Amino acid sequence: MQSWQTLIHFGSEAFASKDMPLLRKIIGFSIRLDTLSATIALTLGIALALIYGAIAGWSQHIIMLALLYAFCSPFMYTGWSNGILRLSGKFHAAPIMDFLASAFQTSATFVGYKLHYTLGYFLLIWGLTRVIDYTASVCFALSSMKMNIIKIYVHAFQTRKWHLPGMWAFTRNVTLNQTLGSISGQVATLIIGGHLGPADAAIFRVSRQIADGMATPAQLLTPVLYPELIKMRDQNNWRGLKKLTFIMFSSLLFLSSLLIILSFFSGGKIFSFMFHETVSNSSLYISMMLVATACNLLLVPLDPLLTVMNRVRFLTINRTIITLLYFPLLYVFTSQMGLYGACIATVLSSAAVLLSRFVGIWLFRSDFRTR
Repeated sequence: MQSWQTLIHFGSEAFASKDMPLLRKIIGFSIRLDTLSATIALTLGIALALIYGAIAGWSQHIIMLALLYAFCSPFMYTGWSNGILRLSGKFHAAPIMDFLASAFQTSATFVGYKLHYTLGYFLLIWGLTRVIDYTASVCFALSSMKMNIIKIYVHAFQTRKWHLPGMWAFTRNVTLNQTLGSISGQVATLIIGGHLGPADAAIFRVSRQIADGMATPAQLLTPVLYPELIKMRDQNNWRGLKKLTFIMFSSLLFLSSLLIILSFFSGGKIFSFMFHETVSNSSLYISMMLVATACNLLLVPLDPLLTVMNRVRFLTINRTIITLLYFPLLYVFTSQMGLYGACIATVLSSAAVLLSRFVGIWLFRSDFRTR
């Protein structure tokens, strides 16, 4: 659950006015959301490892590794701590935490690659990386608010029935919208792998990862932009809010265009470097994935804008419909055109999501005039 957005959306005004009792209640609600998410994730992780492992024909050894790795899932939920850091303007903490986790993961992966370690080692490294990231996030958050972790957890569950009006509805819609966007790529890889085999699934996955990697610096703007838009909302600065959104969208459109051009000429070289072999049409695959990523990138200013306008339900409905249409379209296109068809389906899905955001802004343009 996107507890960090809930914390910022409902706690920004309390933080600005130093209303600590109210802010502690909102933080407590976010902690309960993360705890609920972790519990559900652990349960689903164990169940799905057994179910999918049997369907995919995994060995008992790999199923056991998957079950053990499922216990890392509680450490993936740092929503409340990240929300505190973003609310208090501690944006420098995010790159520090990312650097610590990435440095450990990259160096340990390099060692395992050179020494030819097996799957269990790499899953252990991935799990330890999550623990490092979780520990750093919680420590930074507690130090920024001068809170004790035991007291804040005790307070969170002592007042478990408390929440602001509309808080659950907001959390549910934001979470569903974000989750559908996140899992679509994972499910797509499974569909392609089951239909075309692991080699094509790996090419699709790596192409998408290269595209996402090239766009990552711009994607990091979302955690920074959303708190700023919330502050402008609380200050009734709607003119500044619209201006900031337009500037961000124009900048990201220009950056996306440059990345697509760059990928067309150098995508194949990057792919060959990672795979140690030349794959035909790799530049085309990466370019198409980057077009899909660019569509997602342009959502960075649009989704927070509609969220601030309390149009989260509109975002969720559109994302749900498009995702449900994407999976059968992906299957059909992959069956007819192979990996090329899978890339086309992915681009069409991302473009449809972007188009729906423009439709939403046009439909709700009167909200700005009223304010």
